[in-house]
Amino acid sequence: MQSVEMIPFGLLAGFVDDKEVRITEISTESFCFRVREQVERPRHIRIGFYDLSESMYREVELESYHFMEKRQEQWYVSYTVEVFQQDYVQAVQKLFREYTGYIRARLEGTDGEMAQIVCNYPADQDEIHAESMEEQKAIWFSGARIQPVVQGMELALELDRNTWYDLYQRNPIERFAEQYWKENGIDGWEEYKTIPDRLYIGNAFCHLVFPKEEQLFTLMEKAIVENVEITLVFPCMREFQVEERGKLLKKVDNWCEKRQTRVEILVNDWGMIALVKESGKHLEPCLGVLLNKQKKDPRMRYKKGSTRGLGESNLQADFYRTFLKDTYGITRYEWESCGYPQVFPQGKNSLHLPYYQTNTSQYCPLYASCTEGERGKQRLPEHCPGYCEQYAYLYPEHLHMAGRYNSLFGLDAELVKHPEQLKAYQQAGIDRLVIGL
Repeated sequence: MQSVEMIPFGLLAGFVDDKEVRITEISTESFCFRVREQVERPRHIRIGFYDLSESMYREVELESYHFMEKRQEQWYVSYTVEVFQQDYVQAVQKLFREYTGYIRARLEGTDGEMAQIVCNYPADQDEIHAESMEEQKAIWFSGARIQPVVQGMELALELDRNTWYDLYQRNPIERFAEQYWKENGIDGWEEYKTIPDRLYIGNAFCHLVFPKEEQLFTLMEKAIVENVEITLVFPCMREFQVEERGKLLKKVDNWCEKRQTRVEILVNDWGMIALVKESGKHLEPCLGVLLNKQKKDPRMRYKKGSTRGLGESNLQADFYRTFLKDTYGITRYEWESCGYPQVFPQGKNSLHLPYYQTNTSQYCPLYASCTEGERGKQRLPEHCPGYCEQYAYLYPEHLHMAGRYNSLFGLDAELVKHPEQLKAYQQAGIDRLVIGL
């Protein structure tokens, strides 16, 4: 009897009545499992086999079997069960074939080749790259046009790096918006003259890309004069930044009080949320994308099987939204367009597009590459000349992703090609579009 021991639990799962058990060995004639306490006269035994070709579990319920052996060990009880079912035999044989192929790919192939076996990932396209970020964006946005804003939806533009801070500081909002579209190779701005209702100022991922204090208040002053609403965007806060951030938020609150206005504060960690609550009544916190636990990955489109549930997050829970509102006054949630249908909760929902974040590191890999020559030699940068203004990580063209500052981003290419889909987002609960290019 040929058997295989300790097949990963993700590929082979066992259930005895209502208890999940660990299968330690399996063959076409029998299997072994272990439990912490003895099993007394089980009514149902089920085995779940993961089908790699279909990316789903197939369950076999045992009807013809008997317990051959029981062994009492120090910490658990082990059972051997003999099975007399053809569907069980066929499931085990299929598991062995796929598991053997999986092991061979892990030992002999690259990650791309293994992914090609598991989910038809196009490993042969991994060598197709653009030569620069400018060329990459030209490919992505070729034919993209600015469309009239969907009626009833607020339009915001992201100012998330020095290029945009300086451009807006030097130009009126109409000229800035024109340059914003034009420099990213997007047509239609001449026809539609799309002017934003709001500006998102700051960076949600890197603290070194946030504008200096003097420039921040200059930008805010300019926005209020031009009748443009303001959202300040803050990244995760480290321990040494707490005092400095607290002082800055109080200054922002005082600025609001003098001008009889309010400013949104987009927060991306719980310490910052508490700090906003303590810093004044003119600040409105919004839940940032790093606290909205969406499932996002540019390789998701290669996933086989059901994608049900990918479009939901912790914000679907009523009690969680109630907690955010009652405890911190948060009623607006930031989302990212990431290539699959999403379910938006009741409340105020902002949609960021066309990029979505997948990974963020405080220990910037781009900084490490530029200073150490190797992205793995990362450390927390205290000062940075702004390498991300000139450099970016490029990835295979088919992945539609890039590395900018200390993060990786995917592109929702479908939304770029088919902006009419924004109407569906509005019907699903989005009331604000946030464009970040």
